[in-house]
Amino acid sequence: MATVWRSQSAFARIFAGKSGLILNNTADLGAKLNPASISTLKKHYSNYAHSPFVRKIQEQYEFEIIKNPPEWEYVQRLLPFESIPKITPKAAYPSGWIPQKEEASNLPYFIERNKNQDLSIYLDISYRGMRKISKIKKIEGDIWLMNDDVKDFLKKRYKRYIETRVHELGKFIEVKGDYVNALNEWAYSKGF
Repeated sequence: MATVWRSQSAFARIFAGKSGLILNNTADLGAKLNPASISTLKKHYSNYAHSPFVRKIQEQYEFEIIKNPPEWEYVQRLLPFESIPKITPKAAYPSGWIPQKEEASNLPYFIERNKNQDLSIYLDISYRGMRKISKIKKIEGDIWLMNDDVKDFLKKRYKRYIETRVHELGKFIEVKGDYVNALNEWAYSKGF
């Protein structure tokens, strides 16, 4: 019968001369445990390579496969939509969201919306919050003309030089600084 040593009671056992087993961090009162009272200890393996192979999975777990169980309706409510439902046009939305206008399709450039019908304008923060870059993604059409329009809008609004970087293959424009709200306002005014 092996003795299980726990860090809190190991020294007390050595000095007192007790030889009782300590399982699951219980107090050692000098009681001896027989093999029937010892529960199966779970072994934690340090990595995947040293863990044993799983064999006979049918014998390990009892399960049955049911087609369309009655509980499925509760699970189905929690699943995400396969496609976003069509938007019903309204005069104003309570969240402040603005739908895309048809006049935006007449411009030489276009900002495609994501699957949730939001603008693809994001803020990228890096270097522990010291570097902030606003990104306009999913741009179609003349990206250089759009870059000029964005720069003119931001120069007039903030009255200073604005640095931008155009990535033509990636179809995005990066603006140095936190200008996400101003870029959203510009995109909504253009009808995107």
